Amino acid sequence: MDNLTHTLSGLVAARLMPARGLPMRSRYIAGALAANFPDLDILLAPISSELYLMHHRGETHSLLMLPLWALLLSWIFARLFKSPGGWRDFYGLTAVVLLVHIFGDWITGYGTQLFAPFTRETYALGTTFIIDPLLTLALLLGFVGSLLWKASPRAAQLSAVLVIAWIGTQFYWKQQALDAGKAYALAEGLKDAKVSAEPRPVSPFNWTVIVREPEHYHYAHLKLYADAPRSVPADAHWLTRALADFQPPGTADWKTVAKFGKGQDGALARDIWARPEFAFFRWFASAPALYRIDRHTHGACVWFEDLRFAAPGRESPFRFGLCGPEWQSYRLSRDGKATRFR
Repeated sequence: MDNLTHTLSGLVAARLMPARGLPMRSRYIAGALAANFPDLDILLAPISSELYLMHHRGETHSLLMLPLWALLLSWIFARLFKSPGGWRDFYGLTAVVLLVHIFGDWITGYGTQLFAPFTRETYALGTTFIIDPLLTLALLLGFVGSLLWKASPRAAQLSAVLVIAWIGTQFYWKQQALDAGKAYALAEGLKDAKVSAEPRPVSPFNWTVIVREPEHYHYAHLKLYADAPRSVPADAHWLTRALADFQPPGTADWKTVAKFGKGQDGALARDIWARPEFAFFRWFASAPALYRIDRHTHGACVWFEDLRFAAPGRESPFRFGLCGPEWQSYRLSRDGKATRFR
């Protein structure tokens, strides 16, 4: 979830929490700061990109570590605001706000390491795109309403109800997308295939559905409740053309991708995939597939992508590979530039 939404969720949560004698201003400041604390893992990025991605939404987003982070923040806020009750005045507030932040990231498709550092497994409800304007608007209205009607928490309460209702509705739509994927798998005779659905931006009806086999993926960009494919001219704006790629489930353009490619490419891709230098991407990717192989005089660069982030109109932000002859790890940017991944 984006940091504006996190901040607003912290402000609304601060209004909903018992006052414990704290001025509203202090509660709002503490709520906003605590709501952004978990994303301090960004400080790892200048040290190492791999270290950052490995621990992003890790220890600072862990349910197991939450009590310790809440204690640390409570102690800081108690000293900052010179609270008579010390850290106890802020502990409940900070714990709830941290929990709300974790919840806000868990509902996205990226995933959150809920039980770090004891396991790096990620968990994701996958109902909500990382930027959701309607969810943000519901929180904004709750905060603005709390400022206008200071004596009552009803605006914040209504905001919380709207947010939960919205996420519940998105969960229902996700089931519709999953059903479309299951229908495709059944029609194609893919009995043991697993189906996943990823939310996409702009419209809550836009989903990318992936049908997974051990060696192949089948995926399509779906627009739920649409009656017919949308036709746009070739010279239309790129966003218009990208949105037109989301099609009704009944007429969806399903693409099939081999996880390791074919022929000689497949043999090389399998070798690269199994190498210890590629351990990070094996952990990171949930739908890994060979993107391409760039051959050059001294060897080749073997690139993989995660189809979980495949979306019309944009290059994937997560493409990684090994380049020979040393077979060192690189990341392929959206503009096609390869940079050493450390």
